[in-house]
Amino acid sequence: MEEVLSETERRQVENHRGRLSRELGYEVSYDLALLDWMDNHAPRWRQERHRQLCAMQREEIERHKWIESEKAQRDLGTQAKLDWIHRYAASWREWYETRFDGGEV
Repeated sequence: MEEVLSETERRQVENHRGRLSRELGYEVSYDLALLDWMDNHAPRWRQERHRQLCAMQREEIERHKWIESEKAQRDLGTQAKLDWIHRYAASWREWYETRFDGGEV
């Protein structure tokens, strides 16, 4: 099961392990924390993280559209949105996946 987790998810499991250990008063194994996180928290966390990703990405695209439209002195609309996707989407997604944990759910 471990191999299907992203780095961000592994950090979430480690955080969950710490919380469980504090709540239960003894050191919880990573495997137990992983099982509990997958069963009770992962689906909601993934859904919320995806919602955050989409909202943040839309915000970046709209910001790019506004900046490029201002430079062109006209509304570039879809053209600017596609420009962002081609120029920045991959690197932005990499940043999001490696550095933005999305918090707890």
